[in-house]
Amino acid sequence: MTYDPKKLCQSTKSALVVMDMQNDFVADKGAFSLAGFDVKPYQKLEPIIYEMIVSARQNHIPIIFVAMSHNEQNDGDGAWKQRRIENGHPNSCREETWGSHLYGRLKPDKDDAFFFKWRYSAFVNEQFDTYLQGHKIETLIFAGINTNTCVESTMREAHMRDYHVLLIKDATTCAYKDAYEPSLKNIERHFGAVISSDEWKTFYCSKQKPEKIEN
Repeated sequence: MTYDPKKLCQSTKSALVVMDMQNDFVADKGAFSLAGFDVKPYQKLEPIIYEMIVSARQNHIPIIFVAMSHNEQNDGDGAWKQRRIENGHPNSCREETWGSHLYGRLKPDKDDAFFFKWRYSAFVNEQFDTYLQGHKIETLIFAGINTNTCVESTMREAHMRDYHVLLIKDATTCAYKDAYEPSLKNIERHFGAVISSDEWKTFYCSKQKPEKIEN
């Protein structure tokens, strides 16, 4: 049996998850840009994800924004903090700073959900899973960054918790170009499906009934 993304979107309750589209990662004056990373590929995602958000709202699909937020308490004093310091990781998305704010038009509406996280997976914040269970979400559609870290980590854990997961391949990218394709293949082979934003939007257009023509 084919793991059919169209069937999943049309026959289960789904939600759109937008991961880590924040100023420090995406904006020209954000921490990643200032550290020498090319943020243009991130910025190219903004109109694609925005169109997905508009489509989700039109089709009454719940939207969940997830954002990284670091502070002294959740930094801890173990491997996570030590590795980031020793590898010179940009000091990004510190709590309540401009860099932690969502980028461009990718802002939650009053009916959207919003969760902070402080590791790669959104499930580190228990309220994320509580929301999914409380709203009887079965399928998660992922967009945002980075494909191979926060997105893949959350998708992997979601699948292990028995959620269906779909990745929108033109709505995600990586800081390192050589990590993108392997991450897509890993997701598709082992725990999810990978489709384009245009394909995803057609799933919901096909559900809409044609308008009745008045004589």
